[in-house]
Amino acid sequence: MDAQMCKMASDLQDTLEECRQILGFGRGIAAPQIGVPVRMVFTNVDAPRHLVNPRIVFSSTETMALWDDCLSVPDFLVWVRRSRSITVEYQDLQGENHSWQARDAVAELLQHEIDHLDGVLLIDRAHGPNAVYSRDEYLRQVCKWPALAFRGPMV
Repeated sequence: MDAQMCKMASDLQDTLEECRQILGFGRGIAAPQIGVPVRMVFTNVDAPRHLVNPRIVFSSTETMALWDDCLSVPDFLVWVRRSRSITVEYQDLQGENHSWQARDAVAELLQHEIDHLDGVLLIDRAHGPNAVYSRDEYLRQVCKWPALAFRGPMV
């Protein structure tokens, strides 16, 4: 790994940690979110992990719908539909190949972050009527009706 790649990886990790401290959420971040036009993602769910050139090689036909948020637009939530399970192939920072089989919240996270690499925005995935809420409006309108608030996990 060259010095530039190492700096990028460190910047991604530092930025995610800073966002978590400021916003109180964040499990992953993609290089384009910090202005770096490369195919790299950093996640911190089960363990810190850098994914270089990730690509989804399998997506289940079974889907799930959930409220999604994004560090790029932290004041909004979007109702999206995603594959319930996926397999992602990627390289680590040492150039070793890996395959990651993910389900549910982690599958959603990886799809979200890879969307950033492909130029797909969260709003592009909005599903159905009333699919976009400000975080404040979500708390006022959706959460006052518990049956609506739990249509899906908020991740």
